[in-house]
Amino acid sequence: MRNAAVIAWLSALAACANERAPEQTERTAGASAAPRSGVVTAGDAAINYEIAGAGTPLVLIHGWAQDLTIWDEQVRAFSPRHRVVRYDRRGYGRSTGHADPTADPDDLRILLDSLGIASAAVLGLSAGSRAALNFAVAFPERVSALVLYGQGPVPGYAPMPEGPDPLMVFREIARTHGLDSLGKLVRAHPLAWMPPDKPELQDSLRLGWARYAGRDLLDPRPPSGRVPEARLDQVAAIRAPTLLLHGDHEMPLFQQVADTLVARIPGARKVVITDGGHGAHFAQPERFNAAVLEFLEAATRQSPPR
Repeated sequence: MRNAAVIAWLSALAACANERAPEQTERTAGASAAPRSGVVTAGDAAINYEIAGAGTPLVLIHGWAQDLTIWDEQVRAFSPRHRVVRYDRRGYGRSTGHADPTADPDDLRILLDSLGIASAAVLGLSAGSRAALNFAVAFPERVSALVLYGQGPVPGYAPMPEGPDPLMVFREIARTHGLDSLGKLVRAHPLAWMPPDKPELQDSLRLGWARYAGRDLLDPRPPSGRVPEARLDQVAAIRAPTLLLHGDHEMPLFQQVADTLVARIPGARKVVITDGGHGAHFAQPERFNAAVLEFLEAATRQSPPR
């Protein structure tokens, strides 16, 4: 549990599913088929999602303390070429249920089933990258391409940081001093680095934190164990084209993890976004979007959609 808590912190700064068919409702904007939003039932959670565009499917997964709105600029850039699916992970945003990283991969499977998507490119940030990696290992036939962005350590990676359990520290701060105080601590961490010549991004970080309800800290639940977490010794089995992505101001540990995964995943490559940090898509959206689109185009040529 301590290792899981450490990984959750790094990524932040960085009941089983029902067997019946998932219930789904959709909210359509106007008469157009896109964009549209909806909710799908995944076990004990209602997963809020949005779809835009047409083309090969692309799933975007947000990180800790975030929601699907972090991808606004990416949807605008990707939707002309891709059917972009973004969603709130359980326990975050407008999705219900309790945060559970072992349920995240199965939630995505249920969401894709409900949308009739056999396979998709999957891009995750931080804790969302953890979900993407776990999904790729658990359901390899569902992944046409994989983008691990700001990926933290996976089980089996060494050495792991020493020290007190950061997640318990976060919970104590949130319960004792409130989420506002915790937000100040998080925004001061190197993982929240933003270019100094873009002060408006700090306002965006504050607004994003204001949307975070802290349910995973204030009302934590043990993981269900629905999908085992991917281990370092399993990633060599990944066959989908894979991109590791981070900014040049990313923390050294995360850069080392990316290098390790590039060495372990067959055919994987790495792109570093200049003047970007852990949140490079905020700091340098044009560079980030160009890198992802170039990779996806190459991946489509390499592995045509199934």
